[in-house]
Amino acid sequence: MNREQLHQALNQLPEQLLALDSLIARERQAPWLARRDQVIRRTSSMLGRIERVDEPLLVVIAGGTGAGKSTLANTLAGDAVSATSARRPTTSSPTAIGQVADLEAVLRHGVLSAQSESGSIQAVPVESVPAGLVVVDSPDVDSIETANRDVAERLLEVADVWLWLATARTYADEAGMVYLRQAARLDVSSLIVLTQVSLAEADEIIPDLEDKLHEAGHRQVEIYVVPQVETAQQQLPVSAAAAVVERIRDLAPEQERAEHRWRTVIGGVRALPDELDELISEVETDRASVLALENTLEQIYGAAPQRVIEQLKDAAPLRHEVLRRWSELVGDGWLQRQLHAAASRFPRGIFDRLPFFGKRGEAIQQQAVEQAREGVAGLITEVLEHAAGEVESNWRANGNGRVILDRLGSPRASGEAAQYEQAQELVEAWEKRVAEHVATIGQEKLTQARRATTGINATVTSAAVVLFTLSGGLTLGEVALTAAGSTTTHTVLSRILGERNVNQLIEDIRVDLEQLIEGLAKQQAGLYRDLLEQAVPSDEHIVAVQEYRQRLGALQL
Repeated sequence: MNREQLHQALNQLPEQLLALDSLIARERQAPWLARRDQVIRRTSSMLGRIERVDEPLLVVIAGGTGAGKSTLANTLAGDAVSATSARRPTTSSPTAIGQVADLEAVLRHGVLSAQSESGSIQAVPVESVPAGLVVVDSPDVDSIETANRDVAERLLEVADVWLWLATARTYADEAGMVYLRQAARLDVSSLIVLTQVSLAEADEIIPDLEDKLHEAGHRQVEIYVVPQVETAQQQLPVSAAAAVVERIRDLAPEQERAEHRWRTVIGGVRALPDELDELISEVETDRASVLALENTLEQIYGAAPQRVIEQLKDAAPLRHEVLRRWSELVGDGWLQRQLHAAASRFPRGIFDRLPFFGKRGEAIQQQAVEQAREGVAGLITEVLEHAAGEVESNWRANGNGRVILDRLGSPRASGEAAQYEQAQELVEAWEKRVAEHVATIGQEKLTQARRATTGINATVTSAAVVLFTLSGGLTLGEVALTAAGSTTTHTVLSRILGERNVNQLIEDIRVDLEQLIEGLAKQQAGLYRDLLEQAVPSDEHIVAVQEYRQRLGALQL
């Protein structure tokens, strides 16, 4: 695979990984976020190496406290460019040494540009370092200062070559082996320098160190020894450090630089699939942690439509709508004439209580309609408000849910949830659908209705229909009328529309209402679902990284 193909394969990965953000993970400082950022930085570094093939080779001197990193940097530079001290930690700000042009290339435009811009690295021009190399003295990887460890780790992430220093006392410490295993996994060129040892100690330690490095996965092992010697002007005697200094200088030729840089890139790409697998696994675990919140949301809002219907068990609003729409279809004027005819056939006292003649009747009818609308809209709002309260109460009992509501805000508190205006719009939409149902049957039954409302029984039927429409249920007047006509409200409607049609109408408009409420409930639940999507990476982002992982795993390297 050539550089162009490799660049194309890696180009979008940092952006895809950046999208794997998580409020919940950030809140608890989840380790996977730090690993994600590390992979982003290292991938960006690899892309930079591919784009800038002539960039100087970056050698990072790293290791534990007191291993002599700054002393070796000073020895390479031939001057005390990096402070040494018995105080720990000594190095808190890394020092980059190299020729002016090389420092400019690496610090201003290259892999260390971010550190340079933040002022976290100091540059010291040194002519004694061969052209093509930049060497960085990094803070201790086992520093008691977290910030120092972070700086050291970030330098190692972008290094072309690790110059790892350890003493006879610390060479096998787990704190250092963690980093050496990482170097092996990434197949980074690593030079191991054993410092402050006697020749006898070296003979005993080196075989053990070689075994440990091979066990860690290192393909090639280069070990150098710097004996315990007195320093002068914070530098090692030339004879003590000659071998390792010469090896560093040997990295400078163009071919050497190209080989080490390409090895670093290929090793990093080979490590990506496993790193992405681990990352995806942890991200999915985070998503699973909010699944309980989503389940609660679905259950509560999923039950809302049925709650409304259950509180309308007597179906009065449903019957009200059917009858009102039917009266409109048949014609108010025609129905009123039937009622006038009915007035002459029944006791006067009954119709004293039936105020549906003239303008007053129209006003009462309109008032009844408005009250019915407000009643249904109010009930829907109340049920959805209860659902929102139940969801937030459950979420606050869950640590993740509490974080989400506290950080992203409560839809209920902001007034986004359970809005009465939305319920009113729903009722208006429902009324239109009821009209469609009634009209569908009504066009066929209109002639029958007019014929059925001729004569005494017809007059009783018409009066009962209007009374039921105005009251929304049975009233004293309706009871008297239906009794006089030997009928019931259901019979009244059945006489006009037919038994099967009445039952089907009621069922159809009940289903319509339930579906409309279900839609509004889903919309309201969506307010909370949006919070969940903001709190953890989306499935789409996870899938995108999984697909990237598959493509990288299929590369022939």
